Formats: sequence, C-alpha cells, structure tokens
Amino acid sequence: MNESSQSTVIYLAILGKLFEEHRPKLVEMARRRIDPALVARTDAEAVVNDAYMVAQRKWPGFEERSATSTYAWLYRIVRDCLSEAWRRETRDRRDGRKDMPLPEQSSLQLVCGLVSPATDPQRAAERDEERAILRQRMRQVLDMLRDTDREVLWMRHYDGLTFPEAAAVLEITENAATVRYVRALKRLKDLWQQLFPNTGPES
Repeated sequence: MNESSQSTVIYLAILGKLFEEHRPKLVEMARRRIDPALVARTDAEAVVNDAYMVAQRKWPGFEERSATSTYAWLYRIVRDCLSEAWRRETRDRRDGRKDMPLPEQSSLQLVCGLVSPATDPQRAAERDEERAILRQRMRQVLDMLRDTDREVLWMRHYDGLTFPEAAAVLEITENAATVRYVRALKRLKDLWQQLFPNTGPES
C-alpha cells in the first residue's frame, strides 16, 4: 500500500469513528425533519447513510482546513441530503425547505415556551383540537418569516444546536448567528402578537 492509500485509510478510519459517535443525533435530526411523504421511499437512516458517503468525499478537505466542529459539519451535510431528497420528490414546489413539515411536539414547545409561556405544552397537547390550532398558527407565523430567520430558529429549538454550531452550519460568525437568532425570535413574537394578540405576552 502506497503512502497516499495509507493516508486515505487513516482519514476514513478517523471519520468513521467520529461519524458513529454523532450518528444517533444525526439520525434523530433527520427523523425530525423528514416529511412523512418521503418515508415510503426513504428514511432517516438512509439519509444519514447517504450523508456519510458525501462526508467521505469531503473529509480530507474539512480536516485540513477548519476549526468547525465535526458535528456541525456533519449536520450540514445531513441537512443538505434531506433537502436534496425533498427536492427529488417535490419538484413542483417552490421552496422545499420552507414546505417541510414542522415536528409536532417541537412546534408546541416553541409556541408555548416562547410565544405564550403561560400555556403548559403538556396540557395543550392533551386536546387534539387545541394542539392542531397551535400548530396551524405556528406554521402560519413561521411561513411569514424569512428563510434565514426560520432556519436559525429551527436549528436552535428543534435540533438543539449551540450558537457556535449554528454559526458553523450557516458559515457566519458566532456573534452574527446570535444576532440573527435574537432578531428572528423578535420577528416571530411580533408577528404572533399581530395575528393572535390575546394569546401571548406583550413584546
């Protein structure tokens, strides 16, 4: 085995170890984001496996260049693979990421915890009708946000990324990611108050 082949084997061994460490979180992330309409054709495990193949091709360049966390880097690859799978199945839609479904429980937590903290998410979830209304309202408000606002909120509240991780995925500074999040959250609250003035705190 020549030196180049040995280096490749070492690269892939390191990546494989790191990937397996992060696989559970990546699968859960993909499972939260995947559209039920895609489940018949693919699933979260398949998307993550596809992401691993992409990561193998990109790994040497990543390892050589950056201080980005490995998880943030892999997260971005999985997110891109999800978007590609979505585009393949919904070619007639204008914006695949925008139309992707919201995780049900996470939507309730976002609306109850951030917009209307007086409401108990568990209590709200006990009534199907109330839950459906809350999710519909959150979908309406999120659809009114810019894509960049919606994505940073999703990363923080649905996928649990830290600000440094979100910054790495978005390829911006940590400070810029923090500012983007704060502004996005304010816009979400402002829109909620405009549409549903009696269901949340004053902005």
